[in-house]
Amino acid sequence: MNGIDPDLNLDCSDSSGLRQTLIRQHHELRILFDISSALHSSPRLEDVLRQAIQAFLQTLQLKMGALYLFPDGGPVGELLLAAHHGFSSALINSIQRLTLTEAQLDRIRNREPVIWFAADQIVFADLRRRMAQESIREIICIALVTKESLLGLLYVSNHGALQIGRERRDFLTTIGQQIGVAIENAQLFDSVQRGKSELEISFDAIQHSIFIIDRRQRVVLVNQTSEQVYGKDANLLGRPYSTILYNQGEPPANCPVLECLRQARPVQREGAHPRWGGCFSFYAFPVVNLAGELERVVYYEKDVTEARKMEERLRRSERLKALGTLAAGIAHEIRNPLATINFNTQLLLRELELNEAQQQMFQDSIHEVKKIDQIVRQVLNFARPKEPRFLPHDLNEIVRYCHSLSKVHTRKSKVAFILELTEGLPAFVVDHNQISQVLMNLIINAIEAMPDGGRLTVKTGWQPDRSAVVVSVTDTGEGVLPGDEERIFDPFFTRKPEGTGLGLSICRQILERHKAYLELESTAGTGSCFKIVFPVIDMPIRP
Repeated sequence: MNGIDPDLNLDCSDSSGLRQTLIRQHHELRILFDISSALHSSPRLEDVLRQAIQAFLQTLQLKMGALYLFPDGGPVGELLLAAHHGFSSALINSIQRLTLTEAQLDRIRNREPVIWFAADQIVFADLRRRMAQESIREIICIALVTKESLLGLLYVSNHGALQIGRERRDFLTTIGQQIGVAIENAQLFDSVQRGKSELEISFDAIQHSIFIIDRRQRVVLVNQTSEQVYGKDANLLGRPYSTILYNQGEPPANCPVLECLRQARPVQREGAHPRWGGCFSFYAFPVVNLAGELERVVYYEKDVTEARKMEERLRRSERLKALGTLAAGIAHEIRNPLATINFNTQLLLRELELNEAQQQMFQDSIHEVKKIDQIVRQVLNFARPKEPRFLPHDLNEIVRYCHSLSKVHTRKSKVAFILELTEGLPAFVVDHNQISQVLMNLIINAIEAMPDGGRLTVKTGWQPDRSAVVVSVTDTGEGVLPGDEERIFDPFFTRKPEGTGLGLSICRQILERHKAYLELESTAGTGSCFKIVFPVIDMPIRP
């Protein structure tokens, strides 16, 4: 190479031998340089393996070569073909796997990194025949090593004008080390790229919005969910996070990202989303460098609206169970003496000679006793509801049945009853009588909320966003007072003079046994909308 002239004339007795040595060294350096240039043309393992074998064979003018690597986690001594040159496709299939003994591996690893052996010692029969056809009599095995380990083996055919002798063992050992280091670097590069790709896939697979925010409060990275919720990355990256999350120039004082940036510690919040409402969990995690300085903040938000609603339904269910047990005991204690009072009152009414006023007093007593008995029965039904008889039913048919039952009520109250039914809904396995009871309760409540008349609309429909069929009952009545929206589902809460406060509690209880639930949307003075939600947990039955 530079500084070495292959035509240099030396005026000494052994000048011819020295000149040949310099020429050989120059040639070897040129080979090493060419192989090194080829190996560093790409960091990818696949390219490095292909370039390694091609550069070696072309530079030394050899016909055939095969490069084997030890697979991760494979059996001891087993190597797999990783690159090849000069083989037909049929021959390649027969040399895919190579197995060496412990003794052979020890010889290569510790004593002979380069081995010459006769072609007739090749373990692959098809390859032996091919070598014989090509008049190739010798094979060289070169260990591909690093300082730490043996990575693989390079087999090349040794033939032609530039047949490599054993005196060049050190030269071939250097080539094996050079290729080994290149392979190790490429494996590390592939490992980093693979890890980066897996992180990106995992990052985008998270079904909640994630933002990476720098110290200047600007967004540097978002996942696909953030793009879907807030807009494409071209509109998000580089912008101040407050303009995206809060739709304003400056973040509020209680912003978790702002607190994390200031204090460099994890922050968690829960509450209404500043743009979407509902209930969200907000997390901000600091990312620090090796010096312990804050570099970025990972912001993560999760919609927990449905989860919190479910938790509240479960808590309410537990309270109702406890209350139901207490109510059942009290109802039984009341019912026994009540039966005695009713029996004795009717007996006295028949046995005694009473004037008209006295008879009316006894009849009023019997009437009030019956009212008490009716309340007791409702309490018992609430405490110990009947087991539902589950059968496939069309929800639209149940709505039509309740519409027919309610005609008398709507005529008397001057309420217009409107049906808006979506056809083709799946059938659900429900108790017809119990779901009709729930729907009739909601319809009668809606009619009573419109004493001067109004419009009552009952709809059915499919809501794909929560995979549920919804039956809604909407009125144009007085609406529910803001403070009563949750209390109306509590047992014995009522604002009706003659009400018991058990109707909606029993409705909710029935729906829970059907894996359904009740929702309320109401504005005082403009009306209410009760929604019966039937989630499609399993594949529903088609009608």
